[in-house]
Amino acid sequence: MMLSDEPYRWTEAIANRRDYIEDQLRRGSPVVGVGYEDGVALLTMGQGQQKLFEVYDRIALGSIGHSTDIENLRNAAIEMAHTLGFNYSDEDVTLRQIVHFGLGPAMKAGFDEVIRSPYLARVLLTELDGMEGTRTFYTVDYDGAFQKRDGWAVLGGFPEADRVMEQHLSDLEVETLSLQDALSAALKAWAAGRWASAQETLTSEEGDLEEADLDVAEVLKTELEIFEIEAAVLEQSQKGKNKYRVLGVEDLASVLDPYQEKGD
Repeated sequence: MMLSDEPYRWTEAIANRRDYIEDQLRRGSPVVGVGYEDGVALLTMGQGQQKLFEVYDRIALGSIGHSTDIENLRNAAIEMAHTLGFNYSDEDVTLRQIVHFGLGPAMKAGFDEVIRSPYLARVLLTELDGMEGTRTFYTVDYDGAFQKRDGWAVLGGFPEADRVMEQHLSDLEVETLSLQDALSAALKAWAAGRWASAQETLTSEEGDLEEADLDVAEVLKTELEIFEIEAAVLEQSQKGKNKYRVLGVEDLASVLDPYQEKGD
């Protein structure tokens, strides 16, 4: 083997890792985050595996991927947040620091070092920041690339699923949404992402994301027979420093009723 071959072998290995990870994540259950008048709502569905977590008083995390990798990333985010809070102050614990100096570099290192197993995961984090409750989101990819959004964010198993979900949220005015309206919008976006993950030939070509065959109500009726909904909020009006709250059945009933079969 010539030494000059090494860069090409590394590039080929990275390409193979990317294909493998995307194939593993493609059919994962999406995560959707939507801001509303009193904070931020996160929503997803699963079969018993927890996908939404509190990281710190005003920071939460949603995830898609392998459960062990998700747990490792969750612990890394929590450890960094608490270390910052202990060494400095609660005000110094920011989502930007956790992403830019914690999860982003860690996931990039795992992806680039071909002798290591990469993280089979994508992560969505959100922060309810300041007295005004600014709604900030970051998505962090398996290769460490991250993107910031304000107002709402989506996390699917592959890029085209993200784009389909984004189409459902692009016109939202999150500052005036009620919690129920935010959850309803998130649920419909989730259904669009779930639909996209089942389309074997879906690409980003113009016209291929028109969703001609998408029936949101039908998707949700089918998936709610298989999956359990999971939702949580960061709530500005909640008393105390901790703003995280897991939503219960009563919080979700009016949002789910249109898509669930009623008994006799």
